[in-house]
Amino acid sequence: MQFIGCELEITDPARREEVVQTLSRRAHAPLLVLNTCQRLECFGHPVDEDPRWRITTRYDSRAAFERMARIAAGLESRVIGELEVLGQVRTAYKLFRETTGGQAKILDRIFQDALALGREARRISEVDRNLTSLSALAATTLMKHIPATAPVAVVGAGSLAGSAARYLNKRGNHPVRITSRCPDNAFVLALELGGFSTGVDNIGHLFTGVAGIISATAAPHALIFPKHLEHAARPLTIIDLGEPSDCDDEVKSLPGVTYISLLDIERKAHINTEDRVRRAEIAAQVIRDGALAWTARS
Repeated sequence: MQFIGCELEITDPARREEVVQTLSRRAHAPLLVLNTCQRLECFGHPVDEDPRWRITTRYDSRAAFERMARIAAGLESRVIGELEVLGQVRTAYKLFRETTGGQAKILDRIFQDALALGREARRISEVDRNLTSLSALAATTLMKHIPATAPVAVVGAGSLAGSAARYLNKRGNHPVRITSRCPDNAFVLALELGGFSTGVDNIGHLFTGVAGIISATAAPHALIFPKHLEHAARPLTIIDLGEPSDCDDEVKSLPGVTYISLLDIERKAHINTEDRVRRAEIAAQVIRDGALAWTARS
């Protein structure tokens, strides 16, 4: 079969979830769909052009296999070697398995091999050694700025936002409120944490009385505006992991509000040091060699 990978850009961001469902539930030519704050990529059978999306990059055969392994190893992430992406790839693979019922055996084997290669590259290079996850770093930073047990809000219900919410709930014992552009995902996460959720159209109510906010969505535009924060506590700390920013520019200079951006968090982590870059080069070579070996076997 022809194994393909591609990066997509959604023409109407409001329809992103619809597009993801369309692609991930495609039965006739199944795909593994990786949908994160940073990317929307598909692997498997070819994806045709569609008015709802634009294909920005295509990867054929070995390049697609190598790309998937590099993502799993954290080499395509802003934070080299980050751990969240490995969980995101596993979640995408699990959905692929559920959709195909284990019947797409050739694709299944390719995905397993690519994931195994990504893990092997991590093991050999230790690219993620002593690396604090972005979600844990964001959560611990927020906890240093707010009173113990103060209520917090998390905007987003994906892997990054979910990990931060769980950390706040379990390590900091903070009551967590959840909102997301996908209300069902927010509800499931809130149920897990014993909190409550709402849609983004009611975000101002969610923020009432909160001392801290972590936002981590893939929204192409701002979701949080000054009017939404009128009834939030002061002082208020906001950690914005969105790329682009989830907060309107006016939010960043509001009195009594401490705004911490994704770049600020990355600087605190002292990430992508010379040592980690060197380890990433080792991981990349492991993956290149593994992709060549996979091609020879295929």
